[in-house]
Amino acid sequence: MIEIYQRDADGVVRRADDCEIALTQAGLVWIDLDDPSELEEQRVETALGIDVLTATERSAMEESARFYEENGALYLTTTLLGRRDDGPFRTGPVTFVLTKDGTLVTVRHIRPRAFDIGEGRSSARIERARDGGDVMIALIEGCVERIADVIQEGAASAHALAADIFTEDGAAPNLPSSLRTLGRLGTLAALGHDSLSSLQRAVAFASLMKPETRGLDVARLTGLRRDIEQLERAIEAFQNHLTFLQEATLGLVNAAQSNTLKALSLATIAFVPPTLIASIFGMNFEAMHWFKEPWGPWVGFVLMLIAPAALFAIAKWRRWF
Repeated sequence: MIEIYQRDADGVVRRADDCEIALTQAGLVWIDLDDPSELEEQRVETALGIDVLTATERSAMEESARFYEENGALYLTTTLLGRRDDGPFRTGPVTFVLTKDGTLVTVRHIRPRAFDIGEGRSSARIERARDGGDVMIALIEGCVERIADVIQEGAASAHALAADIFTEDGAAPNLPSSLRTLGRLGTLAALGHDSLSSLQRAVAFASLMKPETRGLDVARLTGLRRDIEQLERAIEAFQNHLTFLQEATLGLVNAAQSNTLKALSLATIAFVPPTLIASIFGMNFEAMHWFKEPWGPWVGFVLMLIAPAALFAIAKWRRWF
């Protein structure tokens, strides 16, 4: 799918109604390729004279394949946090191509919130963008803002989970559910950290490529780098907190298992010796005449009481429980 944003007569950047006509007109500011077909990629390549990266090229990990300049166009491939069809969060490559005439082309297969123009706080604000460079910075700012929101929501969930795990009101927490929640939050934090690391590299590379000649605001780029660094530190602290909660939860699981084993051990001490004595009395060996005496059963009952009591005393003395 192709969405084209161009500047109208009032100087406001708006989405074009007819993409085929817009590609042939002046005033192009941003062309967004969302899960494009080969035909759509070829149309953009022909109109702008650039090379639109394939899915395989966008997935490359080496620095030289993600950040470079070709025929005057700046290519930045980042890993952004987003969704696909309202599913769970995931990351995917998003390529920014800033042409030499100032038009921005983005190629993606996920839906970061920043690309939902005008829909929510974390969406990019591009109405007054001067050119594609302003749009690119606005999109990256929106992505960073969205990651900050997601991490803030995750931190709130982690604090609520910590209060549930360490509750003292007598209600036992659901430890398996807590572990699943911690795993989900840990995955989200890892995805956010991966995305921020990618954005940090992209912004650093753009800052070295004469940004002022490409319509990129140097002050905004500097502010972005600072914001990303601070957010990365916040995510690292969040991950440490999640690690602590995970270890605490596993400790509680082990403690619960130990209590269960302790209860089973006490039951064994209480019932195994009397069972053994009753089995011996029930054997009716002919040589054991005193079992058949009138006082024989009472001896058995006394032994059934003394044996577990003695074992309990030994266990208490050895501090087994």
